[in-house]
Amino acid sequence: MAAESRTRRGAGNALIVLGVVILASAALAFGWNLYQGQRLRARLAQLPTPQPAAQVTPATPTQAPTATPSPLVVAEVAQLQPSVTAAPAKSATLSTPVMPSASPEATTVSASIDEGPPVRIVIPDLGIDVPVVEMTWRIVETDQGPVSEWVIPRNEAGHHVNSAHLGQTGNIVISGHNNIYGKVFEPISQAWDNDSRKSIDAATDRSDILNGRMVQLYNAAGRRFDYRIEEFLRLKDTGVSLAQRQANARFMQPTDDARLTLITCWPPWNNTHRLIVIARPAAGS
Repeated sequence: MAAESRTRRGAGNALIVLGVVILASAALAFGWNLYQGQRLRARLAQLPTPQPAAQVTPATPTQAPTATPSPLVVAEVAQLQPSVTAAPAKSATLSTPVMPSASPEATTVSASIDEGPPVRIVIPDLGIDVPVVEMTWRIVETDQGPVSEWVIPRNEAGHHVNSAHLGQTGNIVISGHNNIYGKVFEPISQAWDNDSRKSIDAATDRSDILNGRMVQLYNAAGRRFDYRIEEFLRLKDTGVSLAQRQANARFMQPTDDARLTLITCWPPWNNTHRLIVIARPAAGS
């Protein structure tokens, strides 16, 4: 009995030690993420607002391009979709695209010319330089009915398959993970300045920390398209009504102007919010 009691005490002590190690590791990861975010925001505050190398301003067509309805789900959380019968215009391509080796000057193109989907995204001030692949969604059945969820690439950013292409007037939508797999949009999540945020409504905040920063998109031919960030928003997405989540999804919908919308989650430890970065073609020389 004494030996059995010692064995149980030993197992109990081992479990306690394991628990302490797990908690310490989680606390260390949490602290490290906070430190990285603070350092990134401090660096952004010191950087001058960059100027675009050239202009990419598509002309406005008489009619905006049409697109299939988009699912409401942005990242890991599933959401009811108003019309689940709609299918993506084309299947997702999850292979790694050919990446341009050089950084050519941005090219001015007409809105009537489809320059193809982006295959690379670069945000110099955030240290982001990752491939972009086509991203579609799947429909799954739940007890509450059909649910749509985006299939976000693990180690690349995902171009929403039903959003605009480069050279077109419309909304180019790109999503990426911030705290799992390749964490391609982690710097966007870390850049959110919670201390200086400005409240828009009960579910929406704005930060100006990324305003003016440049985003560069490349197509398969190596052409670069410059966008300047104009808005950085945080949307509450957990514990809100279906109506609010449908309102959040408006940022993924087609537009009649040329814009780029980037989507990821925040904060890194529980993903209760969506971060939305809106950029428009950069005016320049």
